[in-house]
Amino acid sequence: MRIRLRPYHPTYVIGFYGAGGMEEGFNRIGFNEVVGKIQDNPNIEVELVEQFDDICVKCERLVEDENGSIWGKQHTCPSAQSDEIVGKVTATNKRILQDLGLQFGSVIKLRDLVKLLSEKLPTLDDEMLGAPEFQEKYAKGLAALSQQWEG
Repeated sequence: MRIRLRPYHPTYVIGFYGAGGMEEGFNRIGFNEVVGKIQDNPNIEVELVEQFDDICVKCERLVEDENGSIWGKQHTCPSAQSDEIVGKVTATNKRILQDLGLQFGSVIKLRDLVKLLSEKLPTLDDEMLGAPEFQEKYAKGLAALSQQWEG
């Protein structure tokens, strides 16, 4: 089984895994479905994608658009229409891929991705990755997932 994630989403997924899910927000359905897939299959693979991922396709703000958007075909969303957000997402994705030594299209086992994130990004220092206020959930998720594979 495989989930498709944009490079800046795994830190959130791990944090919401640690928190037992996402309680509110326009993209909670997608995040909760991804967390559920991980709970059901901790050996899941993650494909890193540039366009709409398994979280984005469930977003309440996603709308059909025959012209598509920077994030994908046939749909758009407010983030795709904001030059500021597009710039931040693009820069953050580039940083994450570079820090982890991966690229768009990379497929990696979740356990290996968690290990890389633990080593290369133990602290959330960027608002696009969850920021310091999300750190506790992220650390809890990293620990919970790591323990799962140790036992």
